[in-house]
Amino acid sequence: MRYIRGFRLKFKEETITVNNAIATDSDIFDIFTLPLISGSSDKNLLDDQNSIVLSRSLAEKVFPGQNPVGQEIVGVVNNAEQVFMIRGVFEDLPENSTFRTQCLLNSKWTLNDINKTFGITNADVNWFQNFWITWVLLSKDCNVKTLENQFRAFEVKNISEKPPFQYSLQNLGDVYLGSADVANAGITGNRSNVRLFSAIAFLIVLVAAINYIILSTAVSTGRRLEIGIRKTFGAINRSIKNQLLSESVLLALIVLPIALILMRIALPYAGKLFQTKLNIISSNIVVYISVYLALTIIIGVVSGFYTSSYLSGLKVMDIIKSSVHSGKRKQYFRSFLIVLQLVIFCSFVSGTLIIRSQYNYALNKDPGYFNKDILLIELGRDFKGYSAYINSIKSNPNVIMAGGVMNGLPMQGSMSSMHTHFQDKTLKVNVEGLAVDYNFVQTMGIKILEGREFSQDFGSDLKQSVILNETAVKRLGIVDPVGKIYIDGIADGNIVVKETIIGVVKDFNLHSIHSDIPPLMISMTDKYIQQVAVHYKPGTLNNILPMLEAEWKKAAPDRPFRFTTIEDMIKNIYSSERNLSTIVSIFALFTLLIAAFGLFGLTLFVARSRIKEIGIKKAFGSSEQAIVYSFLKNNLILVLMAALLSIPVTLYFMNKWLSNFAFKASINWWVFVISFAVAAVVVLFTVSIHSYKASRINPVDALRYE
Repeated sequence: MRYIRGFRLKFKEETITVNNAIATDSDIFDIFTLPLISGSSDKNLLDDQNSIVLSRSLAEKVFPGQNPVGQEIVGVVNNAEQVFMIRGVFEDLPENSTFRTQCLLNSKWTLNDINKTFGITNADVNWFQNFWITWVLLSKDCNVKTLENQFRAFEVKNISEKPPFQYSLQNLGDVYLGSADVANAGITGNRSNVRLFSAIAFLIVLVAAINYIILSTAVSTGRRLEIGIRKTFGAINRSIKNQLLSESVLLALIVLPIALILMRIALPYAGKLFQTKLNIISSNIVVYISVYLALTIIIGVVSGFYTSSYLSGLKVMDIIKSSVHSGKRKQYFRSFLIVLQLVIFCSFVSGTLIIRSQYNYALNKDPGYFNKDILLIELGRDFKGYSAYINSIKSNPNVIMAGGVMNGLPMQGSMSSMHTHFQDKTLKVNVEGLAVDYNFVQTMGIKILEGREFSQDFGSDLKQSVILNETAVKRLGIVDPVGKIYIDGIADGNIVVKETIIGVVKDFNLHSIHSDIPPLMISMTDKYIQQVAVHYKPGTLNNILPMLEAEWKKAAPDRPFRFTTIEDMIKNIYSSERNLSTIVSIFALFTLLIAAFGLFGLTLFVARSRIKEIGIKKAFGSSEQAIVYSFLKNNLILVLMAALLSIPVTLYFMNKWLSNFAFKASINWWVFVISFAVAAVVVLFTVSIHSYKASRINPVDALRYE
């Protein structure tokens, strides 16, 4: 099974782009549940190469109110028009399906294209090609590990050379979150992101629960008398504990509907932020409700457990005596919880700054080629007149140079092949490939260290010349590479292609900075150019765009003019880092707000409980500034402790996150200073409001009844 790029349907005067067309075999109906609405029941629907099976929604779009089975439709596959016979219509796949498609075609449409691209004839049985995913239906009593272990022996028996891939089995249920490094896995998620955001959500819930505990213990003094009276009249600890726990759970349940309403409002914005469509799937409503209720009850129980245990365990005599030791113990516990809140907040702020620093580093790092004033024009596949188009735009004075490429820089896909080491013939080196046309190296500003770039002055360059990067020269063990013969690969299992190394380029970032610089072979092609890179004079983009589009309409009037700047392309590659920075910033803001609300309430309670103390201090001549300072000093110490404790926590987790990058920015000391400063400003501002009011109290009012 393989997705077909650029597939379109033509019906009457309308062209419909199908982004998720799949080339596969009829056996797919035996493996998966694809309910047929209409069509043959023999399930050999895709045996003929020109057969097509549509989804219900696509069939209704093309043939509204009709049964399309048996009708013909024109499809554009591999940029060529073909007449297809509609053999069936299947029910739309659910949105939470591992793979989603609107139509199914015969697998030959993708196999033939691979054969043509790589100059082979056996793509369907070639162990060196992995451009599709293969589904296998196993019997219920099959031992998966035993079967998988047989792959190694089978590879040794049937393959003369060790393939560059490790073949293995993966359960359908593990595909979505377990296929980050699996080629052609289709629609996949990111398990790391799920864990990360779950951990952040847990920390926010923890901060809220801590807040509840802090405020509950702070106001518990007002309930001591109530509990004492109930115990005097025979109430047992369990009944008091259950009541307090029930209050906490009831409070959580009361706010659940409000939370769900806010979630529903924020859902589309969250989808944009997380770069995915967050759907509420109707078939999972029961699961949603069960999880929401379970989480709410757990949060209520966890939040109220300490307070209920503490208050229900009080003895009547302790309540009457109002033990000072107990009060101090409770104060220390509240201080610990406040510090824990602030550690989480400071870690969020520091983490946000580190992620933002890495994002800016990715945007501004010199990749080894021009990363500005470059335009990438999408040609599409099988664009016959691209050379004429390039020559027409190069004549413009604002265009410095233009060149064709199969996949432009930074490359988001990959083409790799195994090559023999020059010194040790038993050693194989995995070398990536970059297929270009004349002038591409010059257009992108890639520096040549030895030899020359491809030139039309040498007729042999198109078929018999390659350029290597520094890493390839080192890994392959080549001494004085220019002029050496390079074995490029094997076609059809027996034809050895030999090419001459004409140059060596300075290492550059072929992909994003997530991966290291690989051994690279740059080769010439005139068949598979799909993009044109245009290097233009700074500040002239708006001037050359009309010219580029006008020349495009002359060269390819039937194709849309699509382009992107290299700056936008780089930003798009690192958009997940930018969004992660935004997400963590938002979570940090929520954490700060929750902590600030808690401190605000706690300071109010403490200020009221210290009214008489403040009145006595003022009666003995203490100033308002001294009283405010006494409030602020204690809280500032807590902030400083939290900031210091957050440093090792942040370093541990951010170093793990930065390990995903081959090139990374250093963690600067000032990120921790900023996190401390932000926390200190917010905490001191929150505390100072009530402390200032308390400091202005009249001693006569505070001590009137003493």
